[in-house]
Amino acid sequence: MSAAIAPAVSIVITTYNAATYIGACVRAALAQSCPDIEVLVLDDGSTDDTGEICRGFSDPRLRCLPRIHIGRCRALNEAVSAARGTYIAINDADDLSLPHRIEYCLGFLRAHTCAAYVGTSFLATEVFHDHIPDHVLASAACADAAETFWPSRAALFRRNLFNNSTLMYPKSTWERVGGYDEGLSNSEDYDFYLRAMQCGPAALLPGRTVLWYTNPHGFFKQKSRHEHLRTVSFIKRRAHRLLELPVWMKLYHPAWRIGLELTRRYPGLIDVVAGMRRRLRRLQTAPPPARPL
Repeated sequence: MSAAIAPAVSIVITTYNAATYIGACVRAALAQSCPDIEVLVLDDGSTDDTGEICRGFSDPRLRCLPRIHIGRCRALNEAVSAARGTYIAINDADDLSLPHRIEYCLGFLRAHTCAAYVGTSFLATEVFHDHIPDHVLASAACADAAETFWPSRAALFRRNLFNNSTLMYPKSTWERVGGYDEGLSNSEDYDFYLRAMQCGPAALLPGRTVLWYTNPHGFFKQKSRHEHLRTVSFIKRRAHRLLELPVWMKLYHPAWRIGLELTRRYPGLIDVVAGMRRRLRRLQTAPPPARPL
């Protein structure tokens, strides 16, 4: 691709010691049905064969940026800053983008210029594949009758609704919110989703566009539970202020943490609460008792 011609979409992959996965990830990214792309891999100081594998590709649409180890958030910011595309598609190094992903999301973003970003449904796997299996492609191709979901700010504040490897946004969204917060040690994706809603609504598309590997050794699995909860608490306090949410929603996260601790100590509470919800739904849907004549 000529440097003078900017692609419509930059697929951004940051990676650290991902030699097991990176070849399949890059091949899937390059196999998109939309030709107007670049694939940008920022190697965050890997000490394995990640860099060598990336350099083994000869596709001119692939750009590899070697760096010393700078950490995930800074790596994301450097990669997005270097990206030439009008739109950014995030792709974690152990996930595979299905061939229609970029075409599907790009069409939506061009038709809905108000959207700050979009995510999609996905297919999960506990076993990493070095290529996308035929049954996954067939499953993803099945028509989905669900409609596009536009979550409110409050709904996203309550819980993260997006898978990071399905995320796509105009680069201007990243510029307007100041990029990813390099002061965070985890959950920078959720923080970005919340802050980006200052730029406009977010959409969750029903189509499945990514084969998501539930990697037991992934980046976030290495973070302690205490560190994760502390970071999310900070993220939500800031989001509450930036998104101008109702005052009462300040209580939501502390109440959620209390509930989490109770269910950890008393696992049976989950079944009790689920049973109460089922009974409540039956009461709400039950016909009213007949009145005596």
